Amino acid sequence: MKTKKGTNILSVALGYWEKLAEDYYLKQVNAPHSPLKSLTEIGILVAGLNMILCTIMKEYGAAFACLLACSMLLTAHFLRLYNREGIAKWLVIISFNAGVMIVSYCVGLRSGVYMYFFPVIFAMIFLIDTKITKDLIISEIATITCFGLTFIIAPYATKSTSEGEIHYIYNFRINLALSLVITGLVAYSILKTLNKKEDDLLGEKSLGDTIFNTSLDAIFIIDLETQLIADCNKRAIELFGMKNKEGVMLMAISSLLGEPAAAKLNAFSPENFTSHSPWFGNMEFSTLEGHPIYAYTNIVIFEHQRRRYAKISILDITEVRIAEVETLKAKERAERAAKVKSRFLSNMSHELRTPLNAIIGSTNILHQEYHLNSQRQMLDVLKYSSEHMLELVNDILDYSKLEADKMELNNAPFNLSELLFKIVGLFRNPVDAKKLSLRYDFEAVKGYIVMGDEMRLHQVLNNLLSNAIKFTEEGAVMVDVKALMKRSTNITLRFSVKDSGIGIAPEKQHRIFDKFYQTDTETTRKYGGSGLGLAISQYIVQKMGGELRVESTPGQGSTFYFDITLPIEATKYSYIEEPAEKFEDLEGVRILVAEDNPVNMMIVKRFLAKWNADIVEAVNGLEALDQFNSSHFDLLLVDLEMPELDGAGVVSRIRKKGSTVPIIAFTAAVYDHMQADLIEKGFNDFIPKPFRPDDLRQKIRHYVNTARKKRA
Repeated sequence: MKTKKGTNILSVALGYWEKLAEDYYLKQVNAPHSPLKSLTEIGILVAGLNMILCTIMKEYGAAFACLLACSMLLTAHFLRLYNREGIAKWLVIISFNAGVMIVSYCVGLRSGVYMYFFPVIFAMIFLIDTKITKDLIISEIATITCFGLTFIIAPYATKSTSEGEIHYIYNFRINLALSLVITGLVAYSILKTLNKKEDDLLGEKSLGDTIFNTSLDAIFIIDLETQLIADCNKRAIELFGMKNKEGVMLMAISSLLGEPAAAKLNAFSPENFTSHSPWFGNMEFSTLEGHPIYAYTNIVIFEHQRRRYAKISILDITEVRIAEVETLKAKERAERAAKVKSRFLSNMSHELRTPLNAIIGSTNILHQEYHLNSQRQMLDVLKYSSEHMLELVNDILDYSKLEADKMELNNAPFNLSELLFKIVGLFRNPVDAKKLSLRYDFEAVKGYIVMGDEMRLHQVLNNLLSNAIKFTEEGAVMVDVKALMKRSTNITLRFSVKDSGIGIAPEKQHRIFDKFYQTDTETTRKYGGSGLGLAISQYIVQKMGGELRVESTPGQGSTFYFDITLPIEATKYSYIEEPAEKFEDLEGVRILVAEDNPVNMMIVKRFLAKWNADIVEAVNGLEALDQFNSSHFDLLLVDLEMPELDGAGVVSRIRKKGSTVPIIAFTAAVYDHMQADLIEKGFNDFIPKPFRPDDLRQKIRHYVNTARKKRA
């Protein structure tokens, strides 16, 4: 058992020393070379040789001092390997100084041991510390002090000199030779270190020159004392069209870079030189041939050898600037083209709507008056075609806004359920004509007054319902509105329109919201349409914060739906449950109609006369003012564009007199935020041309009734 235990201890010890040896070897291999390493190794060699010599001379005190110095140098060697360079340095210095002084005292000056002080002094200056520091001064003073003390306290020879004369002679010669060898090695190491530092400096200078000359910036070094160019890089020579650097050196900054650059440099005055921060910005220069240079420039100041300098870095952005100018020109051209297009569309809108108003109005009058049964089919065709043309005109105008992303939504309160009932009411005749069933459920929003764009929501639902009826030959169409989430300030709604029509194939559903896309040629020929309705509806729904989606099965029908959140203005149920109007026609209502187009005037008069209204005509703005001033009216229908004085001017003069008479704009021009703009100008509402007779009659009755209630 004892033998086994002893064997285990020996194995552990051997393993430990093996690990230490391996660790030492790795650190020795990986440690970077340094002058301190060479000096430590030389010191160990010298201390070991002197220990042997002193032992031969039977100077055991000196031998012990050498052994101690050798141990301290070995310790310094290990400390250096383990990243204790500072402690190792001081240990080496102490070992040399103390060892030489003690050995000299023990064996006498005659042995020549003191000669080791000379390589140590040089080694400390050139190898251990390469800069004049506090540590270097302290170590030099300590070494010279030890050197002086050695000559004071050490004897020239000891008592055994006569007995061992020959040993002293050989000892002196060996120490002299070793000190000379060490001095030579130190001198070699000094030269090697200086050469390495010189190579490093040249390498750093070469790297700096490479960076300086390969920079994409043109760089000038300016002497701020003389305002002359002290240096520049290759890019500067290329950019400014110069032949070589010699032609630039000592050139005045103002003559090459211009007065603005010189003025910038003059701002870096000596008084606030150190407090100046770098300047950067765009500047313009010119080459020696006079070509303009647009550049991003930065100026940095620095000090070198007690002189003030500035570095000017110039990044050529001429091509970028030209591209920006071209982009701005293209943008201006595009904006001018957009304005021309907008004016053209506005004019075309007015020009198209004016005759359409006459066509649709005349058709409605003929429909309502006596006509032969054989004429009814032709009147139906005329009415359908004119209304279809109006839808196409509206789609094209809306598409132009969609294309330019210029459509803006209005934000005004409106009764949501009233809007929905109005939309459903518009489609009763088409539904009855196709013998379809129209179902709807608006209980979820009954009485809600919400904020939003009533006209655009009307447009989306109108489009979806129109498509549902168009593509359904039999069955039913259902409009449904559900409240997904109700809050105190807003309500999230899902609007859906479901039909039992032809449906849409799954592979085509993702494209039906594309502009001008229709499922197939046969559908286009059979049902017509511009292919813009769903694209415009999707755009409007997205502007409202939702997404128009579809679920469809071919042959079974489609469901279009979208979710939007609308702010709640109020909740009133009385508006829908009000009693019927006080009168069924417009008898006794006196209306001033200001319209310069005789056809439009004839159409409006015909309807108003049919509703028993009392009508007064005015063909321009000034005549409308004269008529208003000379008589009393319950309501005014005023065209926006009239000779002499336009509709806005007429309303402005009437409102200045304090009149609150209801005024409805009667116009073929349609633009964004129209209702808000007209209300701000003094109008109460507007009727777009072409107008639907029921819309005109309903608005007249509403505003006349409201005005009479206020007077009562």
